[in-house]
Amino acid sequence: MLISREYARTVFADLTHAATVPLDPDELLHPSLVQHDYVLFGDVAVRCYKHKSSWRYAEQDIRRAGKTLAELRLDFDDMAVVQLPPYRHAIGEGDWQEWSRTDWRQILMSWMCGQARLKALREDRPYEERCHSYQQIGENGLPRGLEWEEFVAASSRYRHTRNLGGTRVLELLTWSGKQWLLPRAYIELLDRWVQREEEVIDQARTCSSCGLKGPWWGGWRSSISKGYVTRCPPCSGAAFQPYTGHLRGVQYETVRRVRTRPHDYLCHLCKERQAALWDHCHEHGHVRGPLCGGCNNRECKSLPYRFLQSGGTQHLLECQGCLEQRTLPPRFRPDVVQAHLEETERHGRCRTQPFAELKQPYADGGGQFRMTCRWHSSSRWTKDVTAAETAGLVRAYVDAALA
Repeated sequence: MLISREYARTVFADLTHAATVPLDPDELLHPSLVQHDYVLFGDVAVRCYKHKSSWRYAEQDIRRAGKTLAELRLDFDDMAVVQLPPYRHAIGEGDWQEWSRTDWRQILMSWMCGQARLKALREDRPYEERCHSYQQIGENGLPRGLEWEEFVAASSRYRHTRNLGGTRVLELLTWSGKQWLLPRAYIELLDRWVQREEEVIDQARTCSSCGLKGPWWGGWRSSISKGYVTRCPPCSGAAFQPYTGHLRGVQYETVRRVRTRPHDYLCHLCKERQAALWDHCHEHGHVRGPLCGGCNNRECKSLPYRFLQSGGTQHLLECQGCLEQRTLPPRFRPDVVQAHLEETERHGRCRTQPFAELKQPYADGGGQFRMTCRWHSSSRWTKDVTAAETAGLVRAYVDAALA
């Protein structure tokens, strides 16, 4: 029987309340299913199913997983050394797949260095110190300047993202004065989690039509009404037709009323996956085209200017209203202004591009932007941009894109 995520969380929490492994049942409430269809607690995988547009679990799977994890015991007298690798802050050429593989030791080091870097930024330390201090390990095993109590306190604010394989690693991690320690059985569980994670990812990135292996990060997986399906671009191209713009200028409500299916088309943005929905402009109501779930999320949630620079501008201009008015949806306008200010503003005679961010939006469409020199981080100033200036900058950006 399929049960809701909330009920699954309750059942799982009841079964594992006395487990010696610190588990986080909340993992069941917000499953990340981009790479595969499972929620993992260590090496125990629980399948997630899509039923009537809602993700659910099989009750027998939840009870089986809860029983298995409740019986797992840790011996706190049998501790083993955890050798954390050097922090990786850049991706080598052709190294992306290896970089994206699960490595729980590297993840731990990234958490520590990331928190140390944030602290250095908040304290406005000199650029040279900021760049190097968070990669140097102090006597407490943490990057220099970071204390264990503040690291744990900061991590508690991001509780879900500080889990490893559905377990709360920071509750077990111990500094002996010379090295980091974890229960040996727990280290073995995390190693099995990495292996199980790679198995389910490998299964999920296999094209369901021809068996070809796709990108490690789920680039071929498409969200459909019954869950996710994996198809390579050639198989998708053979199965679905490209969108030719025949609904340009049509209102989204009209398309919904006549139930025109987006699933018959390729995604208008990536042109590699089956479309899942009709994307439309919320300001003018016009259809822009069919999108897959991944590209729709990218449009709604990614950094606006990054979306514009990656080919999204032309897609947004599929809206007849935006095209005729030479404008973009309100979410994207401040980022066009921000890019213009970073290109034209400077701190005195400094030639380094500053960083601009919208500090105070105005009701009429303008806003106040805070400028920070990237080289002299203590140098900050504000720039007021009126609604008319914003509209002019956006119009110039659209004209350049169309040209």
